[in-house]
Amino acid sequence: MPKLDIKKLKPKGISLKGLELKKKPSKKVILLCTIFLIAAIFVIVKVVMPKPALEIKHTVLSKGKIINSVNVLGEIKSQETTNIYSTISNPVKEVKIKAGDKVKAGDVLAILDTGGLEKDIEQAVVTADVSEANAKVQLDSARKAYDDELRLYNSNSNGEIKNAEETLKLAKINYDDKKNIYENNKALFDNEAISKSELNKFQIDYETAKSDYEKSIVALDNAKVKVNQALTTAKSTYDTAQNNSNNNSQRIAIEKQKQQLDNCTIKATVDGTVTVVNAVVGNSGNGVLFQIENLDNMEITASIKEVDIANIKVGQRAEIKTDGTGEEIIQGEVISVSPTAKKGDMTQVKSTAQSQGTGNDTGFEAKIKINGINENIKIGMNARVNVILNEKSDIFAVSSESIVQNNDSKSIYIAEKADDKPNEYIVKEIPVDTGVESDFNVEISGEGISDGIMIIDDPSTCKVGEKIKINEG
Repeated sequence: MPKLDIKKLKPKGISLKGLELKKKPSKKVILLCTIFLIAAIFVIVKVVMPKPALEIKHTVLSKGKIINSVNVLGEIKSQETTNIYSTISNPVKEVKIKAGDKVKAGDVLAILDTGGLEKDIEQAVVTADVSEANAKVQLDSARKAYDDELRLYNSNSNGEIKNAEETLKLAKINYDDKKNIYENNKALFDNEAISKSELNKFQIDYETAKSDYEKSIVALDNAKVKVNQALTTAKSTYDTAQNNSNNNSQRIAIEKQKQQLDNCTIKATVDGTVTVVNAVVGNSGNGVLFQIENLDNMEITASIKEVDIANIKVGQRAEIKTDGTGEEIIQGEVISVSPTAKKGDMTQVKSTAQSQGTGNDTGFEAKIKINGINENIKIGMNARVNVILNEKSDIFAVSSESIVQNNDSKSIYIAEKADDKPNEYIVKEIPVDTGVESDFNVEISGEGISDGIMIIDDPSTCKVGEKIKINEG
């Protein structure tokens, strides 16, 4: 195609001669013209031409629920933990189970060495048999001796007493006779019928009879005392023999040894799963040998900060997550809250809006029962527990950052369709009433609040009446 030569073009009826400048414009004029041209373009772009709408982040309103909660970390434990221990120091002979085994009450867990104990029991039984036989012989002998003494005592047939009584009787007769003779002869002496020497003879006979009589009394008393002492001794000997015969201390000791022998067979006292095995073949059997836990009845022990303890109550619902169960929510329930605090390391997530914090602080121990059964939950795992303080469902809720505070009133910004242009909206303000609040969201209600309206996430990014762009995709 041939090039068009502008210089050769001449408009019809127009002469270019009259348009020729007599002289070239100055640099100053050119500069001013350039500035004027730039300013004109700027005004046209900024004022005359329409502004593009701002693209604003938004949320489509729909009904949901608000949960106000306290999040804590805790350790999963069994609600029922039983230590199986032994007080016998005999070495462990055999261990029959391992950690993870399920057992029933009465199942044998381990056996201790009983060789020496069995020999001790055999020897103790022989010794007890001999002792009991000897005690029976002594008892029979002591019983017969006591019965004989008692019979003699009760029947007054003791020979020594009888002899003493007979001697006393004769001594009394002789004493009375000699006394009468002496008194008669004394009367004769007083009447000078006999001499002093004759009276002395009768006096000597009287005093001798009197002495014999008094000795006979003493002899009879001594005989009676001797008989009583013999009866008492026989009774004491019999009582001692009876006590020896009834003494079962050796048998009690044997029964204890037999109980120790039975205890050398370590058995489960409850149903459950063995989680700890301390028993080792050859080691002493004294101490805690096994731990059995009920893995179907687990709980979480968590520490609650002072600032939150007043809000934690028994019976509150809890939502539980662990690394082992992923995002699955397992239901739980607060079953106890300690009335006293304790010092120690405490890890807690302070409500749903705060980050996790760890440090030495005062904590109150709370226990959360795990209601759901999940095979991936293991004793000793760490768990994230969301204790539900309160919740409300079937409500409209927005982010707390979407609320505009206007003195004593509150409102939200929404996006209304501006015209037929796609994705273009106008910002409108709607007054709202607020209700339940959580750390993230707040319940709203009021005229114009309904499903599907577009809530401006951050009202500070736009103004009421301003056109904005909403990406509906």
